[in-house]
Amino acid sequence: MQVGKSIPGFALLAAALIVAGVTGTARAHDEPAEMPEQAPLGDFEYEPPQPGSYHLPVIRRAPDGQVVDIEGRPQSLATLLADRIVVLSLIYTACETECPLGTSALYDLYYASAEDPELVQRVKLISLSFDPERDTPDAMASYGYAALAEAEGKCPWDFLTTASRRELDPILQGFGQVVDREPPGRAVSGTINHLLRVYLIDRRGAIRNIYGLGFLDPRLLLADIRTLLMEEQAAKGL
Repeated sequence: MQVGKSIPGFALLAAALIVAGVTGTARAHDEPAEMPEQAPLGDFEYEPPQPGSYHLPVIRRAPDGQVVDIEGRPQSLATLLADRIVVLSLIYTACETECPLGTSALYDLYYASAEDPELVQRVKLISLSFDPERDTPDAMASYGYAALAEAEGKCPWDFLTTASRRELDPILQGFGQVVDREPPGRAVSGTINHLLRVYLIDRRGAIRNIYGLGFLDPRLLLADIRTLLMEEQAAKGL
């Protein structure tokens, strides 16, 4: 399977969202997100490593915490992480720069899973907001509308928020995600300064890789996922 040839490119999605913000046509929270157009990712200047030809060390354990799903139900993050390999992206829905890149990379994996039953059975995607004031459960449902509408035959994808910053802050600290909010009384743009972070978490809840903007290649993500799957098989003696 050639990921770069058949699934949507994050650069195109990001450009579309940035243009929407500049022209004043950004999506309101209560409007469903449109399905990203499928387009080639283009050529890469390197080939990702072969799955299983390398080892991903344990970085640290993923934090637990109280999150809220799109139905407004409180959930334990650790429970949602259990028993699957998870790719988790920390985002906020009003972001017009880096967050769309993380979300689009997850879309690449989402569409790739439709061609691989093992990914459907053993992998999960999570988008977790760090803007609980604006990213309500309804807003997250709207943000994930495109994926939720085509969920059949693909790996599960959870869109989560928190009830408040009180619940959110320990989770961000556990992941090492720094966000810089505008001071109260001076917040005008609604922008939250941050660095994009996407986390690969194994079935035992250990973070095995952290991707920034320069390494957010869906082929590398897929190779890392397959490496963890092969590691699990080896541990079982298969």
